[in-house]
Amino acid sequence: MTPPVLRLAIRLALPLLLAGTAVAQVIPAHVAVPFYTPGAFMQGVYRHWYAPRADDFAVQAAKLGPALEQLCASGGNPTAAQQSARRQWQATVQAWDTLSAVAVGPLVQRRSLRQIDFTPTRAELIERAIRAAPADAQAMERVGAPAKGLPALEWLLWTQPALPETPACRYAVLVAQGVDDEARALALAFAEQARRNWLEDEPAAVPAMSELVNQWVGGIERLRWAAMEKPQRAAGGKTPAYPRAASGTTSQSWRAQWRGLQALGVAADNAVPQPGEGLVPLETYLRGRGLNPLAATLARSAADAGREMSRVDPAEPTRVNAATRPLATLKRLAEAQLAPALEVNIGFSDADGD
Repeated sequence: MTPPVLRLAIRLALPLLLAGTAVAQVIPAHVAVPFYTPGAFMQGVYRHWYAPRADDFAVQAAKLGPALEQLCASGGNPTAAQQSARRQWQATVQAWDTLSAVAVGPLVQRRSLRQIDFTPTRAELIERAIRAAPADAQAMERVGAPAKGLPALEWLLWTQPALPETPACRYAVLVAQGVDDEARALALAFAEQARRNWLEDEPAAVPAMSELVNQWVGGIERLRWAAMEKPQRAAGGKTPAYPRAASGTTSQSWRAQWRGLQALGVAADNAVPQPGEGLVPLETYLRGRGLNPLAATLARSAADAGREMSRVDPAEPTRVNAATRPLATLKRLAEAQLAPALEVNIGFSDADGD
């Protein structure tokens, strides 16, 4: 009599073999893929993706304020301190863009994207806030989100570089402290979600997984349309106002967002974690449900998008267009096939939860 695990392996491997050799190489035919529940999925994403990424962001954000304080105290030769602050801003943004690519749970509840990544940058509001000279975090609560957060710091480090011992520099330190506060709050909130036993709370896991699938689709669209295609169309032949353009880190930001989308969408290797013991991307979840042809289609579509994202260049419109097309295809696949297969209704129009 054939052992149950082997029967499961044969049943799950057969569609892979029928789909072709290239797809069969994703997960070897002899590997049995467990049946995953929404609880296993949510436990995996919170413990093995969101909590570590939130910690990474908090570590980088904690260094922003001190870097800017050094700039403010650097006297008549701020060049080295300015470069150090810029590098720290870039490291913080990379961690943030990866974490926030798919905004779920605390990111939505705290409206973090609006609080610390409001775009487009409102220069006049930043200048007004500087003139108001807020003295501390309590005073900063009266300053609107468009004049705070990571885009405001980009403006203060590149567009209108804050000089040492100026109100602008002191304001930049307070903005950085606000980013640090939000990063620490997110790290604590995601740690709480990671400690939760989602395997024993399926009633809560089902809507949580539905939110994630919605926000994954929304994250693809936010990257494709809001970050890439919309600025290009609005430029009218001029230089597009892409996010992170002032710092020259647009392509790095796009790729960081794609890393977040990719990690939650498709398997990075042949790993097949046991329920609750590792990250279960959507592709692996589908395979655990015996939906191998759809999983293979999802993997191929993501691979097409990843190939173009690896060479996207904001200075070359043809490469931007080449990247947006497979992103659009991936979004349509998720809406038309992935969501119905998972019994998820697509309801969000973008990934910020507003």
